[in-house]
Amino acid sequence: MQRRFLFFLFVLAIAGAASIQSCKHSPLDILVEDPIEPIDTTGDTIIITSNCKQDTVYFENDIYPILISNCAISGCHDAETHEEGINLSTYAKVISSHIMKPSDPYDSEFYDVVTETGDDLMPPPPMASLTDEEIAMIILWQEQGALDNSCTDCDTSAVTFSGTILPIMDAYCTGCHDASSPSGGLSLTAYLGTGSNDGIVDVAGDGRLLGSLNGEVGFVSMPPGGSMLPQCLIDQIRIWVDAGYPED
Repeated sequence: MQRRFLFFLFVLAIAGAASIQSCKHSPLDILVEDPIEPIDTTGDTIIITSNCKQDTVYFENDIYPILISNCAISGCHDAETHEEGINLSTYAKVISSHIMKPSDPYDSEFYDVVTETGDDLMPPPPMASLTDEEIAMIILWQEQGALDNSCTDCDTSAVTFSGTILPIMDAYCTGCHDASSPSGGLSLTAYLGTGSNDGIVDVAGDGRLLGSLNGEVGFVSMPPGGSMLPQCLIDQIRIWVDAGYPED
């Protein structure tokens, strides 16, 4: 009887240990240190990575696209024109311009000009004004210290024209290459060009798109005078181009 009881205790101990072991979970790792590589049928490594925090505003991911498409454009505050001595094409230039005021964003020159109702409104008409959401994001970025920060939020597993490529063009390129003022004869607001202006498919097909984004010899680097696009975005564009630049 005692042996049976001791055996019963031994079984309970083993079961308990197994139960404890089975309840140990690895912490949820939002930052994917190593790229996830599913079955790849395209010849490209598929990358799914994210370490972006929802409560943090990142300069490279959130602020730079707003500035490069609305402020640091040809004829305004790009590296070449730097209207009124203000160049907003890089983080360093944004900070040295002193239009931001992290200590009191609502008392900054930036806030004054983007909320103006008169001739000093920026961006100037006929360009569209910044949205309330864009202004709020830049304010929050300043309140968080106006850091030169970035995060990785990359998914190259399902690249499409409407869901991936067009949003990149809208965020980084159409400030200079929209339909109303297509710098260099490029209108990057749609798959096809308009009139004599080339569209996205044209620059994808002849190599100008990737050549410019990668700063290759013989091409004008884009965005001009500023930072290169995040590598993930360039990878997404390359995957789309390699697939024959389909219109979805």
